[in-house]
Amino acid sequence: MVAARGDAKGGGTCLEQLYAAVDAKPKVPVLELRRTSKGRGMVALEDIEAGQVMVRVPMRHVIHVIEDEGTGADGDVRLAKKLFWTLSAEAESENETSSQRWELYARMLPTRTGCAALWDEETIEEMQFLPAVESALRLKDRFQLEADRAVQEHAIPCHAMMWALSIVHSRSFAVCNERGKRIRALVPVADLFNHKSDEPAAAGALDMQLGEGETGEAWQLVMDAHSKPWFQMSALEACIPGEEIFINYGHETSAELLTSYGFIPDPNPSEYVPLYQNMHELLEDDQFLETPSFPTMQRMREMLISSRSVDAPLAIRPGGVRSAGHLLGCLRVLYAQDHELGFLHEKFNVSLGELVFEWEESLDGCPKESRRKEIERLAIRQCSIRAIELLAEFPTTHEEDVEILDGLKLDLGKEQPEEGFGQVTREWLHSEFLDDIESRKVVDFVMALRYRLQLKSIIEQFLEEVLKMGFDEEELCMGETF
Repeated sequence: MVAARGDAKGGGTCLEQLYAAVDAKPKVPVLELRRTSKGRGMVALEDIEAGQVMVRVPMRHVIHVIEDEGTGADGDVRLAKKLFWTLSAEAESENETSSQRWELYARMLPTRTGCAALWDEETIEEMQFLPAVESALRLKDRFQLEADRAVQEHAIPCHAMMWALSIVHSRSFAVCNERGKRIRALVPVADLFNHKSDEPAAAGALDMQLGEGETGEAWQLVMDAHSKPWFQMSALEACIPGEEIFINYGHETSAELLTSYGFIPDPNPSEYVPLYQNMHELLEDDQFLETPSFPTMQRMREMLISSRSVDAPLAIRPGGVRSAGHLLGCLRVLYAQDHELGFLHEKFNVSLGELVFEWEESLDGCPKESRRKEIERLAIRQCSIRAIELLAEFPTTHEEDVEILDGLKLDLGKEQPEEGFGQVTREWLHSEFLDDIESRKVVDFVMALRYRLQLKSIIEQFLEEVLKMGFDEEELCMGETF
């Protein structure tokens, strides 16, 4: 196995020693930690089948809290404090084996995850997309509030609490115990797997297949023959020796991953750009509609608000026009006449992995193809105009961003790597925190730049396809923006 920063004392790498220290199973590991395109990742040592258990760790060696204990403090905050106390000086009173275990675990943690919640406000603003900026600022403010409380109430250094919160948000797992209680856990060894986004079609199909209480996640809590709980990680797909093994952290957008985890997948099939924040905002955007009668408008509103996909993003996605199926389906409802609404039914679109209002062409009286195409064109036109308006709201253009990025000449690879492996020690947790703020700010700025470039690329890909479909710039009211 390859340690991120040198070997631990006593022979073998940190991971080899940590694997043994936490009594992980199987006894002979089927994977190892290597340098990969992601920085470092878990790689198969043998053929691994989909569903095969890759690693199990007894819960007695897992740092965890029950989230719904009713203590008034959120689970992530309590887990962050528990992480600090476990790794800090208080651990010195434990037996030597336990102390060594957590020293080894600390060596596998980065001093900095790169999450946007720890950036300065000026750099967060460089993401440019308001929902992403506001989300990152909210989490940053919450981190700072909890860090200030930790200083006052527990004398935990501010930088250590901020660090611990970022570790919890980027590395912890949620599972349910045998009593149905939700647990938030930091699991040695199991937290080393990198993320791989699902294609929306695959993710949607899985969600439709899951039964009550099922999550479809690679991890779960299981009981052994002695009724002892173990945290278990299974393979999502088959892997061959030498291949990196990924798990899925969730259907996360790039903003969500950057804010909490500190990286951006490139590409990210789970990314989307919302053109409307919710169904009510879509219903209020009636500038292109012929004013329907009040009963017809009420019927349209009822169809959309009561739909099973009412909370799904009204967005464009990677893949162009076809990938905006849910939004286009909702616009079909708005552009249909009263007698046509009965032929629009919400169906699960297998190729898109989402529910879409589609025409029931088999029913007598369904609008003819020419009328359906007319409505589709109106829907695409409204999406395009809204996309152009959104693109114009960015302070810089795609071309300007590329020029800025090229001028920085900073090679970070596709994703920002975590930093400082092997440097998290009891002394570091209690030290006067020093950081090269200026050099870090440049790296964070590059990540913000890459994020906004990804959004602009999705919008521009959509608009390019629309123009190829026969729309002209005058019809879409395009100016110099695109």
